[in-house]
Amino acid sequence: MKAQVYDAWNQSFKNVLLVLPTGGGKTVTFCSITIDMSVNGPKYPTAIMVHRKELVQQISLTLAEEEITHNIIAPTNVINGIVAAQRRLFKKQFYNYQSPITVVSVDTLNARHKRHESWAKGIKLWITDEAAHVLKNNKWGRACSYFPNAIGLGVTATPQRLDKKGLGSHADGIFDTMVQGPNTRWMLDNGFLCKYKIAIPTSDYRHFLGQASEGSDYSKAVMTQASQRSQIVGDVVKNYQKFADGKQAILFATDVETGHKMEARFKEAGIKAKLLTAETPDKIRLDALIDYKEKKIQVLLNVDLFDEGLDVPGIECVIMARPTMSLSKFLQMIGRGLRPAAGKEFLIIIDHVGNVTNHGLPDSSRFWTLDRTVKRRDKTNFIRICSNVECNAPYDRTLSECPWCNTEAITNYGGSRTLRPGPKEVDGDLELLDADTLRQLEKSSQLEDPVSIGKRVSAAVSAAAGIRAMKNQAERIKTQSELVKVIANWAGKLRDEGYSDRRIHKEFYLRHDMTITQALGEPREGMQRRIDDITGELEWGSQRIRKVQK
Repeated sequence: MKAQVYDAWNQSFKNVLLVLPTGGGKTVTFCSITIDMSVNGPKYPTAIMVHRKELVQQISLTLAEEEITHNIIAPTNVINGIVAAQRRLFKKQFYNYQSPITVVSVDTLNARHKRHESWAKGIKLWITDEAAHVLKNNKWGRACSYFPNAIGLGVTATPQRLDKKGLGSHADGIFDTMVQGPNTRWMLDNGFLCKYKIAIPTSDYRHFLGQASEGSDYSKAVMTQASQRSQIVGDVVKNYQKFADGKQAILFATDVETGHKMEARFKEAGIKAKLLTAETPDKIRLDALIDYKEKKIQVLLNVDLFDEGLDVPGIECVIMARPTMSLSKFLQMIGRGLRPAAGKEFLIIIDHVGNVTNHGLPDSSRFWTLDRTVKRRDKTNFIRICSNVECNAPYDRTLSECPWCNTEAITNYGGSRTLRPGPKEVDGDLELLDADTLRQLEKSSQLEDPVSIGKRVSAAVSAAAGIRAMKNQAERIKTQSELVKVIANWAGKLRDEGYSDRRIHKEFYLRHDMTITQALGEPREGMQRRIDDITGELEWGSQRIRKVQK
C-alpha cells in the first residue's frame, strides 16, 4: 500500500488519498510514511494535521512508540498534557520544537497561519487524517493550501460524504488519485480485524426519532428528544448486562444530559463507567483513556468524541445509542471496536437505534470514488434478520442462511407457495427460478440484428425510417456490449471478495430491482443508466491506483 502511494507521487499526482478501514492501521501507516520521507529518505520536513486535540496526542504517542522526536503546534495546555502522557508511558519525552516533523491541529494552524507562514513554506510533505473532511474551500482545504511547496497525503476509512460531494480535485476536493488498501472483509478473514456479532434489541427509540434533513445528519435536538422520550437510558444498561456483561465497552450517546443519565445508571448497577464530552478538561480525558486501557473503567461513554480517528484500545463491545444518517460515522463508530486483542473472540455490537438496518453490515461490499456520489432512486434494505428467535441476528440479505445459527432464510413469495415465484419475490435468487422463466429472461436480452430490423421498418414505414432504426439498434447493441463489460468488472470485484455467483446475482437484483439478464434487455437509455449506476459505485481494482480523468 505504501509502495502504491510512492508510485502515485512518482507519477506526478501531487495529492494522494489513501483509504484503509477503521482499525486497519492508518495512523501507524502514515507515521511510517513520515519516517520514510523525513528520517530515512529524502529528509522532507513534514506536517501531520489532525482536527481534534485528542488526535494530536494519539499521533504524538504513535511517533513516540517509534522513538521519533517531533514538534507539536497546539495550545500550551495540550502540549503539556501530551508530554506528561509520554513520560507516563515511555519514561521520557519525545517533544522537540526543532524537529522537522510537526504534529498540528487544523484549527490552530488556521488561527496562527500568519505566525507560521515561513515554516509552512518549508514543508515538503503534508499529511492529514480523516481526509473525508477536506474540500477545496473549507477549513481543512485551507489548512492544506498553506503548504505551497509540498506534496500531500490524506487518509480516511470512508471517502464518502453525507452531502455527496466528491473528494477529487476534479470535483469538490483536492485529491488527484486514490489508493485503496485491503477492505474490511479481507482484514476480517485474515485476522487483522476481529470478527463481530450484532445484537438489535427491541427498542422504542426510532418511534420517537424525527426525520433528518436531506444531505445532513439528524439534528442534536431531534436525537435528544428521542432519547428523553424513549426508554433508551435504561435499555443500554439492561442490554449491556444481557449481551456483554463484564466486557470493555464504548458507548455513543446523543447529548451530554443523556450521557450523564446513562453514566449514573451504569454506576447504580455496579458497573464502572465514565462519560467524556467536549466539556471534559483535557487532563481528565487523557487520564480516562489510560484508565480505560488499564481496565479501571469498564464502560466509556462519549458524546461526539470517539467516532473519528481516536484509537481506544481494548474495546470488546460497541453500544450505539446515537443514530446517524452518515455511512462514514456509522463505520467509524463500529471500527472503534474491530481491533483484535488477546482473548477477544469477537466484537459485540449492540444497536439500539437502527443504524445497522439503515447502513448494512460493517463488512458489506462498498465501492469508493473521488467523484460526487450519485443519489440512488430509492434505498434498498440489504439486511435480513434471522427468524430464529434465539438468534435474531442481522446478516447480509444475499445469504441463504444465517451465518451464526445456520437457520435457513425465510423468503416471502407472496400468495400460495405452489405458484411459481417471480424474480422480485425471491430477491433475484436465480436458483429459485425454473427453466421456463430462465429461457424467457434469456430471450429478452437477445437483440435483433440491425440489418434485419432496418429492412422490417423500411418495408413497414419508409427507407429513411429503416435507416434510423438500423442505426439505433446498432447503438443499442454497442451499449449492451459496454454494459456486459461493466457488469463483468463489478462481478469480478465481488468474486474476489468471496461472493458466490448466486450471491452476485442477488446483489445485482437488490441494487437494481431487476436481474442481470433483464438489464441486458432494457432499451438503450435504460442500459446506459445502468452503466452510469454501476460505474458510479465501482472503483476499478481494490489495490490499484485509479487515475482521475480531468
